[in-house]
Formats: sequence, C-alpha cells, structure tokens
Amino acid sequence: MTTYSPHHFSPRPNRAAEIPWMEWGPEVFERSRAEDKPVLLGLSAVWCHWCHVMDETTYSDQRVIDLVTSRFIPVRVDNDTRPDVNLRYNMGGWPTTAFLDGDGEVLVGLTYIPPDRMVELLTRVNEAWFVQRDELRAKIAEYRTQRDNRAENEIGTISSSIVDTVRATFDDAYDSENGGFGTAPKFPQTDGLRLLIRAALRHEDAEALHRAHTTVERMAGGGMYDHVEGGFFRYSTTADWSVPHFEKMSEDHGGLLLVLAELGRVSEEEREFTEPIAEQTIAYLDRKLSQREGGFAGSQDADETYFALDADGRAPLDEPYVDPRVYASWTAGLARGYLACGVTFERRDWLERGRRAVDFIWARMRAGEAGIYRYYDNEPHLLGMIEDQAQTLLALLDAHEVLGESAYLDHARQLARIIESHWRVQGRGFYDVAAGGDETGLLAVRSKPIGENAELADAYLRLGRLSHDERYLRVADDTLADFAETYEGSGTQAAGYALAVERFLSAEAEIQVVSGRSPEAKARANAIRERALQLPLATRVVQLLDPEEDASLMMQLGLPGDREGVAYVCVGNVCSEPVEHPDELGNAITHALSAVTY
Repeated sequence: MTTYSPHHFSPRPNRAAEIPWMEWGPEVFERSRAEDKPVLLGLSAVWCHWCHVMDETTYSDQRVIDLVTSRFIPVRVDNDTRPDVNLRYNMGGWPTTAFLDGDGEVLVGLTYIPPDRMVELLTRVNEAWFVQRDELRAKIAEYRTQRDNRAENEIGTISSSIVDTVRATFDDAYDSENGGFGTAPKFPQTDGLRLLIRAALRHEDAEALHRAHTTVERMAGGGMYDHVEGGFFRYSTTADWSVPHFEKMSEDHGGLLLVLAELGRVSEEEREFTEPIAEQTIAYLDRKLSQREGGFAGSQDADETYFALDADGRAPLDEPYVDPRVYASWTAGLARGYLACGVTFERRDWLERGRRAVDFIWARMRAGEAGIYRYYDNEPHLLGMIEDQAQTLLALLDAHEVLGESAYLDHARQLARIIESHWRVQGRGFYDVAAGGDETGLLAVRSKPIGENAELADAYLRLGRLSHDERYLRVADDTLADFAETYEGSGTQAAGYALAVERFLSAEAEIQVVSGRSPEAKARANAIRERALQLPLATRVVQLLDPEEDASLMMQLGLPGDREGVAYVCVGNVCSEPVEHPDELGNAITHALSAVTY
C-alpha cells in the first residue's frame, strides 16, 4: 500500500512514495547526526522525464527501497520550488542523486542511476560512511577550507569588450548548418538570440539577424515545436532540432516570446515570419497553462508517447500532466512576453493578458516588505528567491512603459527598495537568497548568480533612466562591475549579462510623452506612445507623463509645462523640440542619438 507523501512522483505506476522522503529543512540533518546516517538527496522536477523513469525503476526496486529506508535519511527536493537548493547541489542534470553528511556537505553525487548500479552505490556509500569516515571528513574539511578561503573577486571595469567577448563566444558556438549554438543537447538560449537581435537593431548587423532568424526558423519548423497543439518543447536531444525532450515550460516560453517580439520589430518581413509562431504559441499557453486568476501553470509533463503522436493519435489519450503551481518568476517572464508580443503584433488581448499576470503577482504573491513569494497553489509559499524579485521588477517596468500607467512604476520603486534591503551586497551585486533566510546545509554559502544579477542591473538601469535618479544608476553600475572580472567563466550563460552591459554603455532614446486633460491631447499622446513602442530600436525608454503628477521630472528635464499631447526625445538630460505627430518620431530619435557622445 502506497503511503501519503507531499512530494510529486511519476504519474505512471511506481513505488517511490514507499521511501520515507523528508522535506528539505534542518530536521533532515539533525536526524542524520542523531542516527549517524548519511543523507540521500533526490533533486527532481514535475516535468522531468528521467526523474519519472527513476521513480518507476530505481525507486520502485525493493532492494533500493529497503537500503534507503534502513541506512539513509532520504530527502526529496523539487527543483522548481527550491531553485536555491538546486543551485548548490545539482550534479549536472535532473534527477540529481547526491549523498550528504550531517552538515549538508556533498560526499558524492550523480544524476540518473539505474537500479543495479544504485544498489551498488548505496552499499558502497554506507560502507564508506562507517569504514572510511576519517578520510571522508578530511576531504570535506579540505574542500570547506578552500571554499572559505576563496577570495572575493575583484571589481572590474565595464567596457564594450565584455559585449564583444560574449558575442564571440556565440559566434564560435553557432551551428551554421542547423542554427542554434553548440551541438546536442541543444537549448534555445534565448538571451543569446536576443543579443544577436540587439546587434541587428543597434548596428544593422545582417549576419547576426540571419543567425537569429535561422535559429528561430529551425526550432519552430522542426521537432522542438509541437505542430499539433503548439508551444515549444524544452530542448532538442539532437543538433538538428529533430528529437526534442518533450516537457513544455512556462520558464522557457517567456524568453521565447520576447525573442519573437523583438525579431518581429526588426522589419515587416520579420514580423510576417514571427507573427504566426507567436499566435500558435500563445494559443497553446492560453489553452493549457493560463489560469483564470491571472497566473500561469508551471509546466506540462514530458510524455514521450503522447507528444510523438499526430492529432488523431492523441485524441483518445489523457493529456500529459500540468503542474498547476504558479511560479512568480515564470509568470512574470510570460507577462513580459505577452506585453512585448502585444506591442509588436498590435494585439490588445495579449496586452491585457500580460497586465493580468502582473496584477496577479502583485495582488496574490507579494508579502509586503519581504518581497515576492516563490510559488502559488491557492496560497503563496516560500519567500527569499532573487529570481522572483528580478523578473517581477522587470515585468512591472514593462507594464509601466507598455500600458502607460504610473502605478506600475510606483510598484517597481517599492520592490526595488525591498530588493536592495534584503538581497544586495553594498557596492556589489545581489545574493540569490534574502538575508536571514534558510541556511540549511550549503544554503549557508552565499551565491551571486550572474543571470539574476544581470536582470537586476538592467532593471535598475531602466529605473534610473525613467526617473533620472542617480541612485538606481549606481546600483546598476555596481552590479555590472561585480562580474566584469569573472563573466567569461560563464560562457554562453553570460548572454544576459552582455545584454545589460550593452544597454548600460549605449546612448538610449527616452521618449517622454506628455499627456493632457483634453481628449484630443490624450489621443495624440497615446498615438505617439504606441508608435514609439513599435519602432525598430535596439532599446528605448517610453514614458507617459502627466503634466501635474510628473511636474518635477519635467522641470528636471527642462520640458515646458504648457504643452500637452506631444513627446520629447531625450538622451540623458538633453531633450528635443516637441514632437506633435507619430510620423515625426523617427527623425527626432535619429537626430537626438546622433547629437550625443556617450
């Protein structure tokens, strides 16, 4: 008889729940020390195919069940709910199978392990625990000393060479035959694609545009895309995108929608290419992952049998399991994607869906001064993850610019203050978990992930340029400088960092649109604002100003208070003459950017 467990297991028959898995927490390691047993950590994910296989085989083997139950303290952790644990203990993929001592230090770790090998490994670890304890302790002490003595990296100089170096990494990795980067397994690498699109928009780089277009074309036209129900699978197991790993992730689709929207803004030709892909993808998201309250479900299971079939073959089968939990960072990413696609493809229904997602996070997943919760399943859970703060902050800024509503900027300022208070290292970047949070095991070892720090640098840069508040710009500067000496070690994973650096170093058009009291002035302002959002610019800041509420900013920028329904193109604190019609905007931007040395 299968006992109750709070954990998720394979939806197919298995006995994994018969193992007395604990939830992550200090109690795990207290038991380990009290009972003198090593900890078995199983890192899994709801969508993970090989996690399910391990449940159905290894953890359903009676020998494994008996050994784990009698000789180890088993703890199971979900990657999606605990990215902080995953960051420190993942051994190269999912599932991760790691053996820990009573302090949470790693003894040995692997990924998927078949039954016979698992029996052998369990036996060897158990023997080493009792027979070779002194050797294990010595190795752990040596590693801990090295870790504790590891000096903080030097603060570097932010320069264009960073962007050039990361771009060269992608150029070297580009697959000229199949598109994409590297060989198998091949992931979309959406930040890398956005870096190429940025180069096309900023520098008219035709080769960068060709590579971005080709990659999207091959992904959407091959096995990476579900041509029956829509949506992208997570990655391809082959270099030619023909054989996917079948899970579909909210996490991935946010970035993919941004790629489609940004590529679609390059030209009318690119818009015609990307719009059908965006429509089919969003139709899938609306049908399968969208939730009535406003959030998005986390993922759909990687059912190889189901997704390999055509529409007729799927019809009589149950659809693969959908994880109903709403993850803040993933829903915020999708909100950004919907807002961007709504602008590029002129879809007000997508704009409103993006708004609902942002509003859901702010209303249901916020804990006042503690920031944003990790996930929601009828109630919010788990505070302290930086990725949720970063993506929500970016989504609030996108909503402010795209929807033209000042409340979202107020929310962004509030969240930015909270993030600085709980996550920031003074003069540097941000830790991945809030101060005073869970310090179980290796969580006591602080980490500053480059991806989330790049997102926050971009967000604070945008806040600075929207508000002309130097404090935000200093935070962006400090954060980017913190990684200027170490980013190369991240390889292609430094793409988001390169995007933030590129924007930080570039002259950027700030389109300050002044609304008014009369319907005519409001209509002119909205027409100019909508055109500004759709222009093929590498980056831009678009802001709708109220002559009364934003009088101090207008005075700081030297804008007259008696003109309504017009726009000013500013670069820094230098602004253009008033723009009265959307058709005048392009020339005003070109002139403003050419007149400034940055």
